[in-house]
Amino acid sequence: MKIYRLKSEDSRSITAYGSEGAEITPILRSTTACHVAQLKLSAGGSVGFHPAVGEQVFLVLEGEGWVEGETGERVAVRSGEAAYWTNGENHQSGSNKGLTALLIEGEELIVRFSLEEGDS
Repeated sequence: MKIYRLKSEDSRSITAYGSEGAEITPILRSTTACHVAQLKLSAGGSVGFHPAVGEQVFLVLEGEGWVEGETGERVAVRSGEAAYWTNGENHQSGSNKGLTALLIEGEELIVRFSLEEGDS
C-alpha cells in the first residue's frame, strides 16, 4: 500500500477562458485516455465557458456552486451531486461561496450516479 497526499505545490491556477479563483491538482491519468483531477473554486471563482475534452464528470465533494451547459441554464450543485458533459459540449462552472470538485475526464465513461427526476 502507498499513501498519497494532495500538496499545494502540485496545483496550478486556471486562467484560460476568463477563469478566476480556480485551482486544479492532477490526481491520475490512465493510458486509456482517462484522467482525474481535483478542482478548487474560491468564493466568487469560476472556470469560463469552454468545450469538454472528452466526456466529463464534475462531482462536487465539498461546498456548493453552479454548472452550466450549452443551453445557458445555470443549475445549482452541492456536495454529493455531479454534472456530466459530453465530448465537445461547451460548459462552465462557478461558486459564490467556494467548492471542491473531483473532475473525471475520459472516453466511454459509464456513469453510475442516479439522475434527478426530470433529467435526461
